[in-house]
Amino acid sequence: MNKILVVILVVYSSASAFGQDGHLSSRGGESSFGLGLGMPYGAIGARFMTNVADNFGLFGGVGYHLAGPGYNFGMLYSFPSNGEIEFYLTGMYGTNGATVVEGLTDYDEVFMGGTFGVGVKLNSRRKEGNFWDFGLLVPIHGTDFDDQISAIKNDSRVGGVTEPIPVAIVVGYNFNL
Repeated sequence: MNKILVVILVVYSSASAFGQDGHLSSRGGESSFGLGLGMPYGAIGARFMTNVADNFGLFGGVGYHLAGPGYNFGMLYSFPSNGEIEFYLTGMYGTNGATVVEGLTDYDEVFMGGTFGVGVKLNSRRKEGNFWDFGLLVPIHGTDFDDQISAIKNDSRVGGVTEPIPVAIVVGYNFNL
C-alpha cells in the first residue's frame, strides 16, 4: 500500500511539468459522456457528467450490473492541476453490489447503497476535454446485501462462494460534449 502512495505522489508532483492552463474536463459549464467499467458507469455502461462549477461535477451512469440494470448518481471533485493528470474524490448512490448464483436465479439480485472513492483523470493531449478515468471505490453495503451473502453461503445447493471484493475499480474513457 505504501508503494502505491509513493507512486501516486511521484506522478502527481511530476504532473505540473506538463503545464496546461486548467482542463475542459474540469471547467465549470462543461459536460462529458463516457463509456466504461465500474459503478459510475452503471457497472458496464455509460456516464453523463456536467461540471456545475470549476472542478466539481455531477453525474449519472446507467449500465448492466451482473444480475440486472445498474445505475448511480453522484458527484466528483477534481483537485486543481496545471498538468495533464488530475486526482479526484467521488461519492455516489445507486447499485453497488450484485449476487449471481449459476443455476439458482432466486439469488440473482442487485443492491443499492452508497459508494466512495478516489481516482485520477488523464486528460487527452490530442482532444481537449477528453479524458481517461481510473479509480478505486469502496462500496458501503447494507444489511440486505450481507443477508443475501449469508443465505448463499448457507444454501446446501451452492458449492462455492466467491467473497465480495472490498474495493472496486473504475476504468472509462470520456468525451467532451
